[in-house]
Amino acid sequence: MRLGFFAAASVGCILGAVSAGEAATLGATDLLRQFNLVTKGDVTGSSGFHVDGRALVGGDYKAQAGSVVYMNGKGDASDHDEFIVKGRVQSQVHVNRGGNAAVGQGLDKLNMNGGGSKSAFAESSAPAGHVQTLSNYAATLGSMAASSSGVVRQGSVHDRTNTYAISGQLDGIGVLSLTEADIRADRDFNFNLGSDVDWVVVNVRATQTDKTFRLGSTFKAQQGASTASKVVWNFIGFDDVIFDAKFSAGAILADGSRVTTNGGNIEGSVFADRFHGLSELHFTGLGEGRLPGDEVQQPAPVPLPAGMPLLLSGFGLLAWAHRRKRA
Repeated sequence: MRLGFFAAASVGCILGAVSAGEAATLGATDLLRQFNLVTKGDVTGSSGFHVDGRALVGGDYKAQAGSVVYMNGKGDASDHDEFIVKGRVQSQVHVNRGGNAAVGQGLDKLNMNGGGSKSAFAESSAPAGHVQTLSNYAATLGSMAASSSGVVRQGSVHDRTNTYAISGQLDGIGVLSLTEADIRADRDFNFNLGSDVDWVVVNVRATQTDKTFRLGSTFKAQQGASTASKVVWNFIGFDDVIFDAKFSAGAILADGSRVTTNGGNIEGSVFADRFHGLSELHFTGLGEGRLPGDEVQQPAPVPLPAGMPLLLSGFGLLAWAHRRKRA
């Protein structure tokens, strides 16, 4: 009896050790619901840079002293800390609302407001494969064909407010394919969505001669939260994506780009190579259901060590021999 108990306990300990340190896997929808900012590399910015929700930084956090993360405690519930930095925190940063933090270096730079804890970054601190997940998702959006019907562009040379009326989408997804030149003359960019539209994907592609997206302080994409939460902007092939005025969306993807906010706040979750914040990043939230094109992610099975089957069979033989001896 005891041998069987100890064998089972040993197997449990070994299997626990195998799974320990494995980070949870999240799909694009969950990542962008839980995190306000996700970067592959560094985050830089002024002391006035604030993030409403969680931040997941793949490089160093170099914003000037006084910046704030998890300022208003926004975002869906998460198993992960509110401020995660794989590299080094360079200057003092405030982590608000009792948020927790895990950073590679610079624990002494963290001012934990509200009783949150801080710890050293480990591979399990961040969702497994999150960068690849979001890069793949950006590519999926970029492959979507523009809607061939049900999209009406309203506005004129006399009224530079540009409104896209979108309705009649059988799959509930309206897709726009634009370049910066397509919207350069616009002052405002709005959507009027039919009741049958669940999501809008705006793919904006760079050209060989224009790899910086910047439309100046007169361009705004301002929507109420109920509409903005259904809009995903996907910037493709740009080196820099620069916002000089308020910009609203459910999510902004800029794989391969540095995103800069110079004036006005960004309303929405952001994924980028790097981020430079001179204003605030607010959390809009996303519409109901999974994002368009985001398949439900099934967690990958944890592989057993090569010697595990032999070890398990050994325990079985020991238990069998023990029972035979007692008999």
